[in-house]
Amino acid sequence: MSGTADIGPHARDIGPHDLVAGYYTISGSRAGAGEGEAARASFEARVAAAAHAGYAGLGILIDDYDALRARGRSDADLRGILQDHGIGVPEVEFLYHWTCTDEREAFSRALEDRLYRAADAFGAHHVNMGDVNPPGEMPPLELAVERFAAICDRAVEHGLQVALEFLPWSGIPDAATAWDIVRTAGRPNGGINLDVWHHFRGAADDDMLRAIPAERIVCVAISDADPEVVGDLIEDTTRRRRLPGEGSFDLVGFLRLLDEMGIAAPVTVEILSDEQNARPTDEAARVAIAATRAVMQQAGFREGP
Repeated sequence: MSGTADIGPHARDIGPHDLVAGYYTISGSRAGAGEGEAARASFEARVAAAAHAGYAGLGILIDDYDALRARGRSDADLRGILQDHGIGVPEVEFLYHWTCTDEREAFSRALEDRLYRAADAFGAHHVNMGDVNPPGEMPPLELAVERFAAICDRAVEHGLQVALEFLPWSGIPDAATAWDIVRTAGRPNGGINLDVWHHFRGAADDDMLRAIPAERIVCVAISDADPEVVGDLIEDTTRRRRLPGEGSFDLVGFLRLLDEMGIAAPVTVEILSDEQNARPTDEAARVAIAATRAVMQQAGFREGP
């Protein structure tokens, strides 16, 4: 198995009562903006903000990691910052174009290797992936299954779980389609990234979720949204997410469903919005975790019988 010694605390052992700060929640960067560049907030500032707010870890985007390395930061430097604050990086993202059969296939394979390098540096728990292309570009299911299985086989050599995220505008639009790929691939380290935004803005079918064994949910991402989509789905998800409890989603019902299913996967607070990006790093971390904890408390989430 690949990896590195002395990866720091909580890299792979995030517990069911811990929360992870999603990359965009405290990075000050809009999704798709500044590709290939480091986040607006420094790595030190993000780690400190996440730790002070009470997160057990934070996620990292591969472009940010590569930019940090290109600016002279070593893996040891980054791990040292995490160790000083007692948190880890359990989540690296995002693998895409893996279903493509044109020149994007080579891009995706190279991207995958970049993600493994970051995951090895931090001893990450999982890597996030999904299909970002329109449904018309989706290959036959058999090919998607074959590609997903191959990724899982490579990822297991790095101690990683693979979290397949469904996106409502894509060729993998809902939990049922994602689970069909994961189930058919049959890899024990393959599972679902259950993002509440994509669930409610998509099929919003709880029976699709109930069909997935609890242990195959690799991670859960929580946010909220306005009642109506503003612009298109991509703009809505990358610029207009709301803090949990400040939107229209039935998050209390969603969290109670997770408890009913016995899902104990890590929960990532993932707020992508212009409003969140404008907040100072400490404030962004603080308000997001406070809002999430309030909704969890209302739902009695993971409080036991």
